Amino acid sequence: MKCINKKRKKAIFLTLAAIILLLFVILAVVLFFNRTNFKEEFPYNKSIQAFGTSAKEDALVAPGLASNLCVGEDFTQMEGIQSISEEMAGFFSLSERSIPFSNHLYEKVEPGKITQLMTVLLAAEHLNPEEEIVIEEDDRVYGKGVRSCGLRQGYHVTVKQLLNAVIISSAEDACQALARLTSGSQESFVSLMNEKAAALGMTNTHFTNATGYSSEEQYITVYDIYLLLNEFLKYPDLLNAMSLSDYTMSYTTEKGELKQQWLDGDNLFTTGKVTIPKDVTILGGKTFTSKSSNYAALLTQNNYGEFYISIVFHANTEGALIERISEMLTQTNR
Repeated sequence: MKCINKKRKKAIFLTLAAIILLLFVILAVVLFFNRTNFKEEFPYNKSIQAFGTSAKEDALVAPGLASNLCVGEDFTQMEGIQSISEEMAGFFSLSERSIPFSNHLYEKVEPGKITQLMTVLLAAEHLNPEEEIVIEEDDRVYGKGVRSCGLRQGYHVTVKQLLNAVIISSAEDACQALARLTSGSQESFVSLMNEKAAALGMTNTHFTNATGYSSEEQYITVYDIYLLLNEFLKYPDLLNAMSLSDYTMSYTTEKGELKQQWLDGDNLFTTGKVTIPKDVTILGGKTFTSKSSNYAALLTQNNYGEFYISIVFHANTEGALIERISEMLTQTNR
Protein backbone atom coordinates (compact mmCIF):
# COMPACT_ATOMS: atom_id res chain seq x y z
CA MET A 1 0.00 0.00 0.00
CA LYS A 2 2.82 2.35 0.90
CA CYS A 3 4.47 1.55 -2.41
CA ILE A 4 1.33 2.55 -4.31
CA ASN A 5 1.08 5.89 -2.45
CA LYS A 6 4.70 6.64 -3.26
CA LYS A 7 4.07 5.92 -6.93
CA ARG A 8 1.00 8.21 -6.90
CA LYS A 9 2.92 11.02 -5.26
CA LYS A 10 5.73 10.63 -7.75
CA ALA A 11 3.27 10.67 -10.66
CA ILE A 12 1.56 13.79 -9.30
CA PHE A 13 4.90 15.52 -8.84
CA LEU A 14 6.03 14.69 -12.38
CA THR A 15 2.70 15.87 -13.77
CA LEU A 16 2.96 19.22 -11.96
CA ALA A 17 6.56 19.65 -13.10
CA ALA A 18 5.53 18.96 -16.69
CA ILE A 19 2.68 21.49 -16.46
CA ILE A 20 5.00 24.17 -15.04
CA LEU A 21 7.57 23.48 -17.77
CA LEU A 22 4.86 23.71 -20.43
CA LEU A 23 3.67 27.05 -19.03
CA PHE A 24 7.21 28.43 -19.20
CA VAL A 25 7.53 27.30 -22.82
CA ILE A 26 4.20 28.94 -23.74
CA LEU A 27 5.23 32.19 -22.01
CA ALA A 28 8.56 32.25 -23.85
CA VAL A 29 6.84 31.73 -27.21
CA VAL A 30 4.33 34.53 -26.51
CA LEU A 31 7.07 36.96 -25.50
CA PHE A 32 9.11 36.08 -28.58
CA PHE A 33 6.28 36.72 -31.03
CA ASN A 34 5.23 39.93 -29.26
CA ARG A 35 8.72 41.29 -29.70
CA THR A 36 9.13 40.29 -33.34
CA ASN A 37 5.67 41.58 -34.25
CA PHE A 38 6.20 44.95 -32.57
CA LYS A 39 4.66 47.62 -34.74
CA GLU A 40 7.04 50.36 -35.87
CA GLU A 41 6.00 53.89 -35.04
CA PHE A 42 6.18 56.49 -37.79
CA PRO A 43 6.74 60.27 -37.67
CA TYR A 44 3.80 60.83 -39.98
CA ASN A 45 0.50 59.34 -41.02
CA LYS A 46 1.18 56.98 -43.95
CA SER A 47 -2.22 57.64 -45.50
CA ILE A 48 -1.41 61.35 -45.59
CA GLN A 49 1.83 60.63 -47.45
CA ALA A 50 0.20 58.21 -49.89
CA PHE A 51 -2.55 60.56 -50.99
CA GLY A 52 -0.23 63.56 -51.25
CA THR A 53 -2.18 65.86 -48.94
CA SER A 54 -0.69 68.13 -46.31
CA ALA A 55 -0.35 66.90 -42.76
CA LYS A 56 -2.21 69.04 -40.27
CA GLU A 57 -0.73 70.05 -36.94
CA ASP A 58 -2.74 67.44 -35.04
CA ALA A 59 -1.26 64.71 -37.26
CA LEU A 60 2.15 65.51 -35.85
CA VAL A 61 1.10 65.02 -32.25
CA ALA A 62 -1.27 62.10 -32.77
CA PRO A 63 -0.63 58.58 -31.39
CA GLY A 64 1.74 56.65 -33.62
CA LEU A 65 4.28 59.46 -33.81
CA ALA A 66 7.88 58.20 -33.72
CA SER A 67 9.12 58.48 -30.15
CA ASN A 68 12.55 59.79 -31.18
CA LEU A 69 11.32 62.98 -32.89
CA CYS A 70 10.54 66.44 -31.54
CA VAL A 71 6.87 67.42 -31.54
CA GLY A 72 5.18 70.71 -30.72
CA GLU A 73 2.56 73.31 -31.52
CA ASP A 74 2.58 75.85 -34.32
CA PHE A 75 3.16 78.65 -31.79
CA THR A 76 5.09 78.19 -28.53
CA GLN A 77 6.53 81.09 -26.56
CA MET A 78 9.79 80.84 -24.60
CA GLU A 79 11.39 83.30 -22.23
CA GLY A 80 14.61 84.64 -23.71
CA ILE A 81 13.56 84.33 -27.37
CA GLN A 82 11.65 87.22 -28.91
CA SER A 83 8.62 86.34 -31.03
CA ILE A 84 8.22 88.47 -34.16
CA SER A 85 4.89 88.01 -35.95
CA GLU A 86 6.27 87.89 -39.50
CA GLU A 87 9.16 85.56 -38.68
CA MET A 88 8.95 81.79 -39.06
CA ALA A 89 11.09 80.02 -36.48
CA GLY A 90 11.68 76.90 -34.45
CA PHE A 91 14.05 75.90 -31.65
CA PHE A 92 14.38 72.12 -31.31
CA SER A 93 15.91 70.18 -28.39
CA LEU A 94 16.86 66.82 -29.88
CA SER A 95 17.86 65.24 -26.57
CA GLU A 96 14.56 66.19 -24.89
CA ARG A 97 12.55 65.57 -28.10
CA SER A 98 10.78 68.89 -27.62
CA ILE A 99 10.22 72.23 -29.34
CA PRO A 100 10.64 74.92 -26.64
CA PHE A 101 10.00 77.76 -29.11
CA SER A 102 8.05 77.93 -32.36
CA ASN A 103 6.50 80.56 -34.60
CA HIS A 104 4.63 79.55 -37.79
CA LEU A 105 6.15 76.07 -37.46
CA TYR A 106 4.03 74.48 -40.21
CA GLU A 107 3.69 77.38 -42.64
CA LYS A 108 5.14 76.87 -46.13
CA VAL A 109 8.15 78.89 -47.27
CA GLU A 110 10.59 78.78 -50.20
CA PRO A 111 13.57 76.70 -48.99
CA GLY A 112 16.31 78.54 -50.89
CA LYS A 113 19.72 77.01 -50.15
CA ILE A 114 18.17 74.59 -47.64
CA THR A 115 17.29 72.62 -50.79
CA GLN A 116 20.96 71.75 -51.18
CA LEU A 117 20.91 69.81 -47.92
CA MET A 118 18.56 67.30 -49.54
CA THR A 119 20.82 67.18 -52.61
CA VAL A 120 23.82 66.38 -50.44
CA LEU A 121 21.91 63.82 -48.37
CA LEU A 122 20.76 61.85 -51.42
CA ALA A 123 24.18 61.97 -53.10
CA ALA A 124 25.85 60.74 -49.91
CA GLU A 125 23.37 57.86 -49.70
CA HIS A 126 23.79 56.71 -53.31
CA LEU A 127 27.36 57.53 -54.34
CA ASN A 128 30.89 56.44 -53.43
CA PRO A 129 32.70 59.55 -52.11
CA GLU A 130 35.98 58.41 -53.69
CA GLU A 131 34.47 57.93 -57.16
CA GLU A 132 35.89 60.29 -59.78
CA ILE A 133 33.50 61.81 -62.30
CA VAL A 134 33.85 63.92 -65.43
CA ILE A 135 32.03 67.24 -65.51
CA GLU A 136 29.63 67.79 -68.41
CA GLU A 137 28.51 71.09 -69.94
CA ASP A 138 25.01 70.74 -68.49
CA ASP A 139 26.48 70.71 -64.97
CA ARG A 140 27.64 74.30 -65.28
CA VAL A 141 25.57 77.26 -64.03
CA TYR A 142 25.34 80.76 -65.42
CA GLY A 143 23.76 84.04 -64.43
CA LYS A 144 23.96 86.83 -61.94
CA GLY A 145 24.14 85.81 -58.31
CA VAL A 146 24.77 82.09 -58.87
CA ARG A 147 27.39 80.37 -56.73
CA SER A 148 29.89 78.23 -58.60
CA CYS A 149 33.01 76.27 -57.71
CA GLY A 150 34.44 76.91 -61.20
CA LEU A 151 33.73 73.56 -62.82
CA ARG A 152 34.19 73.23 -66.60
CA GLN A 153 33.41 70.52 -69.10
CA GLY A 154 35.98 67.74 -69.02
CA TYR A 155 37.22 68.38 -65.47
CA HIS A 156 37.78 65.29 -63.32
CA VAL A 157 36.69 65.58 -59.70
CA THR A 158 35.65 63.19 -56.91
CA VAL A 159 32.20 62.94 -55.38
CA LYS A 160 33.66 63.99 -52.01
CA GLN A 161 35.01 67.21 -53.54
CA LEU A 162 31.57 68.01 -54.94
CA LEU A 163 29.83 67.23 -51.64
CA ASN A 164 32.19 69.55 -49.77
CA ALA A 165 31.72 72.31 -52.35
CA VAL A 166 27.96 72.20 -51.77
CA ILE A 167 28.11 71.86 -47.98
CA ILE A 168 30.66 74.61 -47.40
CA SER A 169 30.18 77.04 -50.29
CA SER A 170 26.69 76.22 -51.70
CA ALA A 171 28.13 75.61 -55.17
CA GLU A 172 25.23 75.18 -57.59
CA ASP A 173 27.30 73.56 -60.35
CA ALA A 174 28.39 70.90 -57.85
CA CYS A 175 24.69 70.36 -56.99
CA GLN A 176 23.83 69.74 -60.64
CA ALA A 177 26.76 67.36 -61.13
CA LEU A 178 25.76 65.34 -58.05
CA ALA A 179 22.13 65.22 -59.20
CA ARG A 180 23.09 63.93 -62.65
CA LEU A 181 25.48 61.34 -61.26
CA THR A 182 22.96 60.12 -58.66
CA SER A 183 19.90 59.78 -60.84
CA GLY A 184 20.86 60.30 -64.48
CA SER A 185 19.08 63.62 -64.98
CA GLN A 186 17.88 66.68 -63.07
CA GLU A 187 14.25 65.64 -63.53
CA SER A 188 14.65 62.14 -62.14
CA PHE A 189 16.73 63.49 -59.25
CA VAL A 190 13.91 65.87 -58.28
CA SER A 191 11.58 62.88 -58.12
CA LEU A 192 14.07 61.17 -55.85
CA MET A 193 14.20 64.29 -53.64
CA ASN A 194 10.44 64.24 -53.18
CA GLU A 195 10.42 60.51 -52.46
CA LYS A 196 13.06 61.01 -49.77
CA ALA A 197 11.13 63.93 -48.29
CA ALA A 198 8.05 61.72 -47.99
CA ALA A 199 10.10 58.94 -46.39
CA LEU A 200 11.40 61.39 -43.75
CA GLY A 201 7.88 62.58 -42.94
CA MET A 202 8.32 65.95 -44.65
CA THR A 203 4.66 66.07 -45.64
CA ASN A 204 4.63 69.84 -46.30
CA THR A 205 7.61 69.86 -48.67
CA HIS A 206 7.94 69.82 -52.45
CA PHE A 207 11.12 70.19 -54.52
CA THR A 208 11.44 71.24 -58.17
CA ASN A 209 15.23 71.58 -58.49
CA ALA A 210 18.47 70.48 -56.82
CA THR A 211 20.13 73.88 -56.40
CA GLY A 212 17.54 75.94 -54.53
CA TYR A 213 16.82 78.54 -57.19
CA SER A 214 13.53 80.33 -56.72
CA SER A 215 10.32 78.54 -57.72
CA GLU A 216 6.75 79.05 -56.54
CA GLU A 217 6.22 75.28 -56.63
CA GLN A 218 9.16 74.59 -54.33
CA TYR A 219 8.34 74.87 -50.64
CA ILE A 220 9.11 73.54 -47.17
CA THR A 221 8.22 74.28 -43.53
CA VAL A 222 10.34 74.98 -40.46
CA TYR A 223 9.32 71.61 -39.03
CA ASP A 224 10.32 69.79 -42.22
CA ILE A 225 13.70 71.55 -42.22
CA TYR A 226 14.22 70.13 -38.72
CA LEU A 227 13.46 66.62 -40.03
CA LEU A 228 16.00 67.11 -42.84
CA LEU A 229 18.79 68.46 -40.62
CA ASN A 230 18.14 65.78 -38.02
CA GLU A 231 18.97 63.14 -40.64
CA PHE A 232 22.51 64.52 -40.98
CA LEU A 233 23.38 63.15 -37.53
CA LYS A 234 23.72 59.78 -39.30
CA TYR A 235 26.56 61.13 -41.47
CA PRO A 236 29.62 62.20 -39.41
CA ASP A 237 31.68 63.01 -42.52
CA LEU A 238 29.06 65.47 -43.74
CA LEU A 239 28.87 67.09 -40.31
CA ASN A 240 32.65 67.48 -40.21
CA ALA A 241 32.58 69.26 -43.56
CA MET A 242 29.67 71.49 -42.46
CA SER A 243 31.75 73.05 -39.70
CA LEU A 244 34.56 74.20 -42.00
CA SER A 245 34.92 77.90 -42.75
CA ASP A 246 36.53 77.37 -46.19
CA TYR A 247 37.68 74.62 -48.50
CA THR A 248 40.33 74.00 -51.14
CA MET A 249 38.89 71.98 -54.02
CA SER A 250 41.24 69.88 -56.16
CA TYR A 251 40.49 68.73 -59.70
CA THR A 252 42.19 67.61 -62.91
CA THR A 253 41.61 69.52 -66.11
CA GLU A 254 40.79 67.95 -69.48
CA LYS A 255 44.50 68.20 -70.33
CA GLY A 256 45.49 66.32 -67.17
CA GLU A 257 46.68 69.36 -65.23
CA LEU A 258 46.17 69.25 -61.46
CA LYS A 259 44.59 72.49 -60.17
CA GLN A 260 43.03 73.81 -56.98
CA GLN A 261 40.14 76.17 -56.31
CA TRP A 262 39.76 78.09 -53.04
CA LEU A 263 36.14 78.17 -51.85
CA ASP A 264 34.96 80.58 -49.16
CA GLY A 265 32.32 79.29 -46.76
CA ASP A 266 29.00 81.12 -46.92
CA ASN A 267 27.66 80.30 -43.44
CA LEU A 268 27.80 83.34 -41.17
CA PHE A 269 28.08 81.19 -38.07
CA THR A 270 30.90 78.86 -39.18
CA THR A 271 33.10 81.46 -40.86
CA GLY A 272 33.63 83.50 -37.69
CA LYS A 273 31.64 86.50 -38.93
CA VAL A 274 29.26 86.15 -35.99
CA THR A 275 30.20 85.76 -32.34
CA ILE A 276 28.47 82.73 -30.88
CA PRO A 277 27.73 82.08 -27.18
CA LYS A 278 30.36 80.33 -25.09
CA ASP A 279 30.31 76.50 -24.96
CA VAL A 280 28.20 76.23 -28.13
CA THR A 281 29.52 74.38 -31.18
CA ILE A 282 28.05 75.07 -34.62
CA LEU A 283 28.02 71.75 -36.44
CA GLY A 284 26.70 73.30 -39.64
CA GLY A 285 23.69 74.14 -41.74
CA LYS A 286 22.81 76.91 -44.19
CA THR A 287 22.42 80.68 -43.86
CA PHE A 288 21.55 83.43 -46.32
CA THR A 289 21.21 87.20 -45.99
CA SER A 290 20.15 89.88 -48.46
CA LYS A 291 17.93 92.95 -48.57
CA SER A 292 14.90 90.82 -49.37
CA SER A 293 15.57 87.49 -47.64
CA ASN A 294 17.27 86.45 -44.41
CA TYR A 295 17.20 82.90 -43.09
CA ALA A 296 19.26 80.31 -41.23
CA ALA A 297 19.02 76.64 -40.27
CA LEU A 298 21.72 75.41 -37.89
CA LEU A 299 22.56 72.15 -36.15
CA THR A 300 24.44 72.80 -32.90
CA GLN A 301 25.79 71.04 -29.83
CA ASN A 302 26.21 72.36 -26.29
CA ASN A 303 28.93 71.73 -23.71
CA TYR A 304 27.12 68.60 -22.47
CA GLY A 305 26.99 66.96 -25.90
CA GLU A 306 23.28 67.67 -26.42
CA PHE A 307 22.06 68.51 -29.95
CA TYR A 308 19.82 71.43 -30.95
CA ILE A 309 18.43 72.78 -34.20
CA SER A 310 17.72 76.50 -34.62
CA ILE A 311 15.76 77.78 -37.63
CA VAL A 312 14.65 81.30 -38.58
CA PHE A 313 13.01 82.49 -41.83
CA HIS A 314 11.68 85.89 -42.91
CA ALA A 315 13.85 87.93 -40.56
CA ASN A 316 13.60 91.59 -41.56
CA THR A 317 17.35 92.18 -41.65
CA GLU A 318 20.63 90.33 -41.26
CA GLY A 319 20.94 91.85 -37.80
CA ALA A 320 17.50 90.57 -36.80
CA LEU A 321 18.41 87.09 -38.05
CA ILE A 322 21.65 87.01 -36.07
CA GLU A 323 19.87 88.28 -32.95
CA ARG A 324 17.17 85.60 -33.10
CA ILE A 325 19.62 82.76 -33.74
CA SER A 326 21.87 84.04 -30.95
CA GLU A 327 18.91 84.04 -28.56
CA MET A 328 18.30 80.39 -29.39
CA LEU A 329 21.96 79.41 -29.04
CA THR A 330 22.07 81.05 -25.61
CA GLN A 331 19.29 78.70 -24.46
CA THR A 332 21.28 75.54 -25.25
CA ASN A 333 23.38 75.64 -22.06
CA ARG A 334 20.61 76.61 -19.64
